[in-house]
Amino acid sequence: MLGLAASQTGHAAEIKTNPAISQAGYQAMFNQLSAEPLRYGGLSSVHTRRILVGLHQTGPGTVAGEMMRLDSAMRPVDAGPVTGTLTPPTSAQLGHCHLKVTLSDRDILLDGPCSATLLSGALTSHPRPSQLWSQVTNFISPDTSVSQYWLSRDTWQAAITPAPAR
Repeated sequence: MLGLAASQTGHAAEIKTNPAISQAGYQAMFNQLSAEPLRYGGLSSVHTRRILVGLHQTGPGTVAGEMMRLDSAMRPVDAGPVTGTLTPPTSAQLGHCHLKVTLSDRDILLDGPCSATLLSGALTSHPRPSQLWSQVTNFISPDTSVSQYWLSRDTWQAAITPAPAR
């Protein structure tokens, strides 16, 4: 179960959760994510964050689900719905996934090889500017960041298990 307790270490200022989602909402999303048939987890070296993705097929070649990022104390950092496409595997054991995660302040695109046990590839983050000048600036010179991701079914358990107390 996801622990939503307040931090005892004083790091609460660095945690920015989506104000549109209550703690009960995060718990409900975590419960739904945990029940998805395709579950992937990852451990990020940046700020020791945990990444969870849960998906289910919605039709031929399409998937939907949820994504949640947790901090090292298992508090939700962000969460949002996932939609996308899944190209079935060819002769190799991997297909191709193109997923879009919609967060409160940005969209994250995940694109790369995937299977029932693996999601990997390029991650592109597109901030959603809120002020008009930012929208104009973003149109002229889009503010995107690109990195790589590797999430697996095997890492799911590690990503939802709290780190031992020190």
